[in-house]
Amino acid sequence: MIFGTLLTAILISVTNLTITEPVDGETYDGDWLTVRTIVENENEIPEYVQYSINGQPVVQIPRLNTDWYTYMQNDLHHGFSESPAPTDNTILWTASVTGDSHEFPTPVIVDGIVYYPSDHGNDTLYALDAATGELIWKYRVGATDDAVTVKDGFLYTASDSVWCLDANTGERIWASGDVNGSAGTPAVANGRVYCGESQSVYCFDAATGTEIWANTLSGTQVSCMAVWNNMVFVPTCWDNESPLYALNANTGSIIWENMDSYEGYWDSSPVVVDSLIYIGGIDGKIRAIDAITGITVWEAETYPGGTYFTATPAYNDNRLYFGFGNYCCLDASTGSIIWSVPGQQHGSSGIADGMVFYGEEYNPDDARVIALDCDTGEEIWSYATGSKFIQSSPAITDGVVYIAATDWNLYAFGTGLKYTYRDDLFAEVGSNELIVTSFDEGIPVAADTISFTVTGTGISLEPTHRLGLCASPNPFHSTASISFELSEPGYTLIEVYDLSGRIIYSLNDSELTAGEHSVQWDGRRRNGEPVSAGLYFCRIQSGSITETTGLCLLR
Repeated sequence: MIFGTLLTAILISVTNLTITEPVDGETYDGDWLTVRTIVENENEIPEYVQYSINGQPVVQIPRLNTDWYTYMQNDLHHGFSESPAPTDNTILWTASVTGDSHEFPTPVIVDGIVYYPSDHGNDTLYALDAATGELIWKYRVGATDDAVTVKDGFLYTASDSVWCLDANTGERIWASGDVNGSAGTPAVANGRVYCGESQSVYCFDAATGTEIWANTLSGTQVSCMAVWNNMVFVPTCWDNESPLYALNANTGSIIWENMDSYEGYWDSSPVVVDSLIYIGGIDGKIRAIDAITGITVWEAETYPGGTYFTATPAYNDNRLYFGFGNYCCLDASTGSIIWSVPGQQHGSSGIADGMVFYGEEYNPDDARVIALDCDTGEEIWSYATGSKFIQSSPAITDGVVYIAATDWNLYAFGTGLKYTYRDDLFAEVGSNELIVTSFDEGIPVAADTISFTVTGTGISLEPTHRLGLCASPNPFHSTASISFELSEPGYTLIEVYDLSGRIIYSLNDSELTAGEHSVQWDGRRRNGEPVSAGLYFCRIQSGSITETTGLCLLR
């Protein structure tokens, strides 16, 4: 290991590359691990990053994309980022692009650009440099109550119209005057844009703006929609009959309605996880609703004694985070409270790096941006802005937290952009030395070296075996057959995950009959691209039963 030691020694002395997985000095009982590295590179993406283990040939590590491309980070509104996050309230920059009242939109960050549509400031959509806050372009679109969505190089926003702009230049591609800015962030899926205006829902062609369908509903839309499993979930409020709707994404026809909130008033946006919708009502309750049937599975009262406007919950690791009169963490399976601390929010939360971030709804002495420990609710840091209200939701990307306040400023908290690189790692039983190096223009500029120990091969899983989940052959080279048996018919979800928990492929998402079944996985992602050799997980969920097994792919 002389080469590795010399290489580390001749690099710059300031460490701006850190191996976070595996952990230095730890012992692991399996030889398939994850290598994860955080790189600080003066706000520039390194040319490439690679690792070598035990002096073996180097392997290039792909960069992990942590872009926050729509409201609550993704199409299903989980509000979670795999990015690192700041551990104190250091401000990277501020930009005077907000107003002094009801700045509700969430900043959206894609490819190093922050997009923010001012709500009650200048009624202008801004594109800013994520590292410096400097203006790249701006476009006058009118007042906008929610975040934009950026996909495939195009930006979609609803203000005095629904607009499609070139995300890099701000050039207008198309616009439709049928939609205003009060009915949530445009939902973009499968080449279509779903938007609302008062009691109407519209579906447009994402490339041309051509209207595909429209439907008029009972109840007014003020929250965001979500698209899942060929359904559009639309929360409504303000009228005595204001359901949560599930619409057919192709036709706009109603599939089901849920009126379980007080007077059917749904003030938050739907968060979709597997086949459940998590959503809050004005009655101060959070509910889990079956996305297929629209039937409420459980409800939890987190602030008894009245009705309150509700923040959209953020989801990660089977937990929900949100605040009405208290800030709460709930078990997503049962709705039971894990912890609760005083706190009130209007916008939603953002989760990253073991912390949950939110802005205070009202504080006459300076509304704060707050970071809490996800496990305990303990405050890690806070920052008092010069405003009484923070209605915006945070976005966390590449190590920086972005949030708008009503003191005319958009804030970026952090010390600089931090890029994440991650891949699967096969280690040897015994002692291992891992070296990760980043390069610019072919020159090594930073490195980190760690040592760890592996005591056994494979992975340890403890499935219940009630479904008899089994993969064969395993390991496999081209295709694995995954078999299981259902004791009764029911909706069954089968998905393949990588070691970090990212969904690779959905093998089944439908009702199945009782009896023996099998599905096949050919080692490809949802977009058809083959995955690299390594260890993956197959998880099946049917009714209340969940089982997991490992899949080892060889190339």
